[in-house]
Amino acid sequence: CLVCHGEKGDGKGPGAELLSPRPRDFTKGLYKIRTTANKTPTDQDLFRVITEGMPGTSMPGWAVLPEKERWNLVAYLKTFAPEAFKEAPTKLELPKEVSSSEASIKRGKEMFEAIECHKCHGNEGRADGPSRSELKDEWGYPLPPANLAKRWTFRGGASRTDVATRIANGALGTPMPAFLDSVEKPEDIWHLTNYIFSLGPA
Repeated sequence: CLVCHGEKGDGKGPGAELLSPRPRDFTKGLYKIRTTANKTPTDQDLFRVITEGMPGTSMPGWAVLPEKERWNLVAYLKTFAPEAFKEAPTKLELPKEVSSSEASIKRGKEMFEAIECHKCHGNEGRADGPSRSELKDEWGYPLPPANLAKRWTFRGGASRTDVATRIANGALGTPMPAFLDSVEKPEDIWHLTNYIFSLGPA
């Protein structure tokens, strides 16, 4: 961890310059992957990322470590930005799930265009939208959008609930905004999810 994130947890370890995307700066208290409606992730959110890693990045999964050590890492990470954990996590309540169907996928595609997902992810979700080259993270480093046709590369998981949560919540520190308040109806989150699932294999 020190090689990437550095002794201060600021993402400036000796190997950081060689990595793309750059290692997380834990001192900012901005966590991309969370199941909460506010900015405070749950301990389980942090534990899951430590255990499963972040696909498409240099962050591997650490399931090889004993569970107790992974929980100790969760506690240690929180010391880098204790102010970020003063507010209790608030669970995100997703709208009632909508099963996939031709009508749902059609509606999802309409919303994909209406809220301009295609500008970053591309018309076919292949991460080739016109804004791709302009996208940067909170620290000014280039951050390409996800290829929606390759769900196995999704950071934060590739299940239907994982994808719906990312759409609803966004990803802090990245250009990916929260869309729960931007869609016309809350259930559009699931229509979007169904459309994304139609773009490629799991």
